[in-house]
Amino acid sequence: MKKFVSIYKALGDEVRLAIIDMLLGKELCVCDINDACEISQPAVSHHLKILKNAGLLEDRREGKWIFYRINHETFKLTQSYFRKILEYEDELIRYYPCSSNRLAEDCDEEIKK
Repeated sequence: MKKFVSIYKALGDEVRLAIIDMLLGKELCVCDINDACEISQPAVSHHLKILKNAGLLEDRREGKWIFYRINHETFKLTQSYFRKILEYEDELIRYYPCSSNRLAEDCDEEIKK
């Protein structure tokens, strides 16, 4: 469970999501990511470190350059976790169809108070 917490925290930032988008389907060096982000190089390095520590990115060194790419195994794991949540929700709705409507009604009543 802790793994998912670090993953979702890492994804909870606009810059880090932009970096993930940049890396979809390709590998980029830090300099390319830095140019695209329009933030300081230390800030980019900080965001890359968070994404890597969460297991979302892999890197490789080539001379003085570091290249980053998506860690597809982590994204598959995350996708599997979301699928499990959605299946559980579907089961609840199937067996307790009024519960989701009732919950919404209860929330509306609380807001009106």
